[in-house]
Amino acid sequence: MYRLATIFLAPVLALGLAYNSTETSSGNAAVKYLRADAALRQSYPFSPNAAGDLEKALEAPLTADEEKMVAAAEEAMVELHHGAETKHCDWMMSHEDGPLTNTSHRGAIREIVAVAGLRARIRFRDGDVGGAMTDVVAAIAAARHLTLDGSITSVLLGNKLEREVSVILAEHLQRLSPPQLNQLSKGIDELPKASDMATAIADEKIARKDLSNIAQSSQTRAELVEALAKGIPTLRGDRKEAAEIVDGCGGTADGFQKCISQQDDLFALVVSKFNLKPEEFEKVYSARLAELSVTNTVVKRFTPMMSRLRWAEAQTQTRRAMLRAAIAVCQDGSKTLSQHLDPYENLTFSYIPASRGFTLTSQLRDDSNQIALMIGN
Repeated sequence: MYRLATIFLAPVLALGLAYNSTETSSGNAAVKYLRADAALRQSYPFSPNAAGDLEKALEAPLTADEEKMVAAAEEAMVELHHGAETKHCDWMMSHEDGPLTNTSHRGAIREIVAVAGLRARIRFRDGDVGGAMTDVVAAIAAARHLTLDGSITSVLLGNKLEREVSVILAEHLQRLSPPQLNQLSKGIDELPKASDMATAIADEKIARKDLSNIAQSSQTRAELVEALAKGIPTLRGDRKEAAEIVDGCGGTADGFQKCISQQDDLFALVVSKFNLKPEEFEKVYSARLAELSVTNTVVKRFTPMMSRLRWAEAQTQTRRAMLRAAIAVCQDGSKTLSQHLDPYENLTFSYIPASRGFTLTSQLRDDSNQIALMIGN
């Protein structure tokens, strides 16, 4: 019993989540998800790249091994549903570790969401439409809870997971009965609110002050170079590149802090303008980024492509609205599309009927393709 308890709590303690049997465990979805993943790994042997393999399996034909894994994952799926039903989710990140903060919870969520998606596919195939529907809703809740850890990467990853399991639901949406569609509509409305990208940028790039914390005890050029090489994972210990960044800011601690201050101002501009349409945001942001990058190596080297993040946010908003519109069409017909507008252009989604369903499309593109949702298969 002691060994089992230790195994289940290890991921919790590794992330700095205090275990309290009367408080945290009953009220924090994060603990329940980590328990779910621990139970999952106890139930079936997984490869080192399990999260990636499971996500690929979501789109591939089901195999006998995956069916065995899903059958063994009952306890994990119970914990997943408990987490999805819990409103409060606090990952209690150890932000004092800066860029080296432990993010193993991302892998845990990827694994349990993918297994829930696989079980939904099996349940749809076997005629358990209601069970499949609840698995998808729970998986979306977990994906949205992941976005609440205060990081850009987790928002991107959570949105990707939500998109993947929503496609599974869309393929079978017309199989839901009217009461099930009503239940699904209510479940979608009651899903936890995901973090938006602007909030994640403010949390990670403004509030955390990673670069300032790494450099705060450095007084000389050599100390700065060493601190950057050791403290920033993307540099991979490359002191030559770290030296180029420091020298680009004047080669002094004061010069480096000035570069950081300018980057902070850029991030503040990003957050204040993030509600602009993607095209408008890109113009404002790109102009300021180009101006600063000429003389500021911190901005040039350590600023994510914020215009891409704005487009990704718009795509996520559109896909969520599209799923909601598709459910309404299945309930009441295409006439309801006027009540569920595309947030990108505030126009109705295009509706294309097909022999076994229909397709909704947006004017917004993902790369070169218009965003579309196919209902039926």
